[in-house]
Amino acid sequence: MKAEQSIAIMKALADESRLAIVNSLLEHSQYVEEIASRHALATSTVSFHLKKLEQAGLVSSRKEQYYAVFNANEPLFDTTLREIVSAAPAEKELQEKRIDEYRRKVLETFFRHGRLEKLPAQHKKRLIVLEQFALKFEPGRRYPEPEVNGLIMPLFDDYCTIRRLLVDEGMIQRDGSNYWREETKTGQPVATPAIPQPPRAKKKDSERAEKKRLYKEQHTPDMGVYQIRNRVNGRIYIESSKNLEGTSTSRMFQLRMGKIVFNPELQKDLSEFGADNFEFSVLEVLPRPKPGDNIEQLLTALKLHWQEKLQPFGEKGYNSRKGYLRERNQPGCKPEVS
Repeated sequence: MKAEQSIAIMKALADESRLAIVNSLLEHSQYVEEIASRHALATSTVSFHLKKLEQAGLVSSRKEQYYAVFNANEPLFDTTLREIVSAAPAEKELQEKRIDEYRRKVLETFFRHGRLEKLPAQHKKRLIVLEQFALKFEPGRRYPEPEVNGLIMPLFDDYCTIRRLLVDEGMIQRDGSNYWREETKTGQPVATPAIPQPPRAKKKDSERAEKKRLYKEQHTPDMGVYQIRNRVNGRIYIESSKNLEGTSTSRMFQLRMGKIVFNPELQKDLSEFGADNFEFSVLEVLPRPKPGDNIEQLLTALKLHWQEKLQPFGEKGYNSRKGYLRERNQPGCKPEVS
C-alpha cells in the first residue's frame, strides 16, 4: 500500500455517513437510490460520499442496465490499522534526509576548519553543535576533568562552557571529577534534539529560567511618559515608552541628526530651529506593573492623562487631537486626571 492510498483511506473513513454507507455495502451490493433511502440521505450526497470511498479504493462500481451498483472492496477491509499507518516509508526517509540536511547546514555555519567559531543562540542548533563534542567521548569510559578539557580544546577554546553545557544537557554524565557518556542503542549521545532531556537537566533548565526571570524583573527598564519640548515656541510632543532610557537615547540622536520620521510638524520645526532648541524630559515613570497587568493599557492611560493635562495640540504641541480622542475612547484607556 502506498502512502497516498493510506492517507485517502483515513480521510474517506473520517465521516459518519461514509462509515454507515461502507457498513451497508459490506452486507451486500446496492444502488445509489437504495443507499439514499436506507440512510435518509439525498442521492447527490450519497454520490459524493461514494466518489470519496471509490477514490480510496474502499468501494467499486459496475453497470447494470441504466444503474450503477456499488459494492465494498472486501479484501481491503482485511488490512490492519498497523499496515495502513506504516505505509509511508518514503515520507519517513524524506524526513530523515531533511533532518540530516539541517544538521549539515548548522555544522557548516558554526564550524570552520574543524573548529567551532561560536555557540549558537538557538537551543536546537546548540544541541547539534554540542553533539559533536559528546561524540568525542567513548561510551562508558570515565574521563578525569583534565582529559575532558583535552578533548574539547581542539574544537573550542572555552572548554569550561562546553563541559558545563554537555552536563546540563545530559549528553555526558558527571560524578565528582569524573565524566562519561552513556551508551544508547543507536550509539549516539544521550541527548539529541529529538530525545527529551533527563530529569536532572530539566531541573537545571528550570532553575536557570527562574534566575533569568528574576533578573529581568530586577533589571526591567523604567516605563512611562516623556515629552520633547521646543524651547523657542514652547510646543511639546508627548508619548509613552516601555524603555524611557532607550527612547531618550534614540530621540536625542534623531534630533541631533535633524531627522524625525514619526511627526511631520516636529520635523518642520526641527529644520527651522535646530536640535539645540529641543529638549527631552520624563513626565512620569509608570509604577512597576503587577503580574497580569495590561502594560499597554496602563501606558496609554498615563499618556492620555498627560495629554489631557498639557493639551499638546495645535499651537501648543505636535500631537494629534484626533489620535488623542480615538485612544481615549478605547476600553481601559480612559485617563485619570489628578
